Amino acid sequence: MIAEAIDTLITLGWAALAWLTVLAAVTAIVLLAGTAVGAWAVRLAWRTARPAWARGRRGAERIARRTRPDYEEAA
Repeated sequence: MIAEAIDTLITLGWAALAWLTVLAAVTAIVLLAGTAVGAWAVRLAWRTARPAWARGRRGAERIARRTRPDYEEAA
């Protein structure tokens, strides 16, 4: 009778360890996904909060070339 109780306790211990492992894996996945989505949202907000010319030198030069008036067309 004691042996059966010990066997049941060992089985329940392994089951609890398995559940703990599964919950730890799911928690890690959820936290990593949440971090990735949060970083993406912050990056998007950061990039849309500034004007296009403030994003960098290359972008400013590209925008200046695109918006430069074409004097031949105006004449």
